[in-house]
Amino acid sequence: MRRYEFSRVSESAAYGFPGAVGEDLDLCFDLLGWFFLFDDQFDARDGRTGDALAVCQELVDSLRSGSPGGGRPAPVVAAFTDCWQRMSRGMSDQWRRRTVHDWVDYLAGWPTKIADRMHGVLPDPASHLRARRRTIGARPLLAVAERVGHFEVPLLVWCSSHVERMRIATCDVIIAMNEIHSLEKDQAGGHPNLVSRLMCHRGHSQAEAVRQVCGEVRLSVESFLELRSGLPHLAQVLGGGAPELHRYADAQASWIRGYHDWGRTAPRYTTRGHPGDLGLENLVVRKPS
Repeated sequence: MRRYEFSRVSESAAYGFPGAVGEDLDLCFDLLGWFFLFDDQFDARDGRTGDALAVCQELVDSLRSGSPGGGRPAPVVAAFTDCWQRMSRGMSDQWRRRTVHDWVDYLAGWPTKIADRMHGVLPDPASHLRARRRTIGARPLLAVAERVGHFEVPLLVWCSSHVERMRIATCDVIIAMNEIHSLEKDQAGGHPNLVSRLMCHRGHSQAEAVRQVCGEVRLSVESFLELRSGLPHLAQVLGGGAPELHRYADAQASWIRGYHDWGRTAPRYTTRGHPGDLGLENLVVRKPS
């Protein structure tokens, strides 16, 4: 509970989904809480990594089959199953298929991260960024924005390279800000960080590397805004979907600005007084009946 409160989950959900109310906002709170606690399972130093990886596969199998596995699931699996059922309720089959793909890609990114950590791989900045685009979780959260906003981007528009570039720009802004916010915590825990990768592979000082990552934030925001200005033409060419497309762009902008505001003050990224120092409940093993 202390770790959950320390992460300021409610603020994160409210910033990221500013239009959500009632049960929709409850879903946002629950899903963001799941994200933080799931992420933390992989940083525990008590040998639970194997169980965490098994949970990834269990969740992937559940998403692909459309039904949860049998038996008594681990707490993190039961929580995700509940969120997924609420999240997909009332949405089209097309939305479900593409959102399952985004969730599977997010979950599949964790074994890669763990394998590289165990192998001692120190990725170059470009490889680090590609891996973070998977595990940052921005794409599933944009699907949630459609769900709680009660709209769906038409498939042809959603699949366009133009909109995909907007998603990448959104991911890259959030990643770069996260790398700055979590730098001291990552350094203390020995975890890879884009700043440290720039220092290692390009010989930058820490100050130079931080300036470059901040520059990447600006460049990605500028790219997003330029792409956003072209949405009316895109909707016209592809034959519709303008209202949904603009709401989708608003959702991306909310996460860009919302992550900035939340991340600047979130105690989650401090290195002292963190409740994680007291240990983390194991949520990736099945509880006895």
